[in-house]
Amino acid sequence: MKTIDEKDFSENLFYLLRETFEGPPPQTSSAFLDQGGGLFQTIDPLTAADASRPSLPGAPTIAAHCAHARFYVDVLRRFMRGSTEKADWAESWRVQSVSADEWERLKQDLRAAYASLLEELRAVENWNDETVGGGMAIIAHTAYHLGAIRQLARGLR
Repeated sequence: MKTIDEKDFSENLFYLLRETFEGPPPQTSSAFLDQGGGLFQTIDPLTAADASRPSLPGAPTIAAHCAHARFYVDVLRRFMRGSTEKADWAESWRVQSVSADEWERLKQDLRAAYASLLEELRAVENWNDETVGGGMAIIAHTAYHLGAIRQLARGLR
């Protein structure tokens, strides 16, 4: 059975995490996003009103996608540490509209969840099913919601 070097895996994982959350490094090629297309680059210029505007009645807003993505990162971090606690996924979609202060706090909380994730992953000494799968799942899940957020933001123009 072939194996992958942990250093090769972790370097690629961190590259994809950075691109997903922070965007591709300037003046370089990217793995899958356009320049300026990272999550934080997409949501930072948006106002609370923008983040709270549904595209259709009852459809999730940008704020809802951000709150859910933050929740998911936190749940997966606990899972990677061995937690078997059941997550309240319905609760993760509770936020639909935000005030200006709530929007800033939500963006800060999302950044803090990402920073904590990076810190925990950097401390991994031996990658296992939970850390490999969790890291990959966070990239895929966040990229999905980033796509939804970018489509909603495009509709604001």
